[in-house]
Amino acid sequence: MSLHDTVKDHYGHADLADVIVRALSANGVDTAALKPTDLAPVDQLHAGFAPATEYVLDALAVGPETRLFDVGCGIGGGSRMAAARGARVVGIDLTPEFIVSAQSLTDLTGLSDRITFVNSSADALDLPDASFDAAMMIHVGMNISDKRAVFTEVRRLLAPGGRFAVFEQMRAGAGDLTYPLPWALDESSSFVATPEEYVADLEAAGFTIDSTEDRTSFVAGSPPRGSSSPGLSPAVIFGPEFMTRIGNNVAASDDGILGAFLIVARC
Repeated sequence: MSLHDTVKDHYGHADLADVIVRALSANGVDTAALKPTDLAPVDQLHAGFAPATEYVLDALAVGPETRLFDVGCGIGGGSRMAAARGARVVGIDLTPEFIVSAQSLTDLTGLSDRITFVNSSADALDLPDASFDAAMMIHVGMNISDKRAVFTEVRRLLAPGGRFAVFEQMRAGAGDLTYPLPWALDESSSFVATPEEYVADLEAAGFTIDSTEDRTSFVAGSPPRGSSSPGLSPAVIFGPEFMTRIGNNVAASDDGILGAFLIVARC
């Protein structure tokens, strides 16, 4: 099985949008008038949840008519938050089920006119040069073996002066990782790198680094925003095993092996 197939099998589940809508309805959310904030407890599939996404969007100064490229958009949570600010977004993801669910949930929030979702790998895209003002990649690089190839493609897509925010789980210290983790069942599809390695690949792709920030302490223990019920969390998507995966992630962070880092780069 190829790496792409392994990653798709890890994340892909049928009827995700229906599962999410049923969970929201069961927790008192009016799904007939769905807002991006209603989805935030379940569609922000990364450390720090919605507040972390907001921090990334602020770092990129995303606002009305910003042309944003969302690398590894998942089920579209970050894309919808950007679109709610007035941005125009293209989100790509390798997992077909994620793209189908992203589109369905976006239709329900009335933001489809501002977001285009594409099922694609991030290292070879049929998109024109210099067509975006900003790009973000949130908790995606852990599944990417050749990060430099992806960064080179993002660099091609950004207009001069465009900024790229990379918010990832990165290796902060020595030690063995305990699996499963949120992004992989074992090391065969896990490619955790240090901040220094990310910087080297970004610079090799033609970027200049604006900043590198350790956000671990800010996202530690952060609950899904808006969730007052244990029924609303990413476990809706990933099932009960999600708690084991996130527990191993938290333990690695507590032990200083992993950290949540944000790197902002510029063309």
